Amino acid sequence: MHRTATCVCGITTVSVNGEPEIYGLCHCSDCKRRTGSAFGIAAYFPRKDVTRLKGETLTYTFHHSTLDHDQERHFCKVCGTTLFWYISTLPDLIVIAGGCFPEDSLGEPTLSVTHSKKVPWLELPPKWTTQD
Repeated sequence: MHRTATCVCGITTVSVNGEPEIYGLCHCSDCKRRTGSAFGIAAYFPRKDVTRLKGETLTYTFHHSTLDHDQERHFCKVCGTTLFWYISTLPDLIVIAGGCFPEDSLGEPTLSVTHSKKVPWLELPPKWTTQD
């Protein structure tokens, strides 16, 4: 399947073929701050499956102390949407913000990461895999 993730203003996009290797929610403080929400949602695709990057991004990098890896996050230079990022411990993958894809094009996530930091009012399906 071919999918395109788009920033809020539509200037920056990333297109991929295939299915994500990982698709889930993250409840760490960094993802909550990145999204301004109770969690982040992300799809991890092989870098080789990227078919097109359109528009210019700005980047920032940081060390994720809880998960002990470095991240390079790319965001639209016009509207500021974080569209995709790279993680040092997963060098063959590109992580794309799940909310930037068209609604329901990815289906249901199956993973909850940093699950112990999940807000107490959020209930997830019992069939999901959880990791701390």
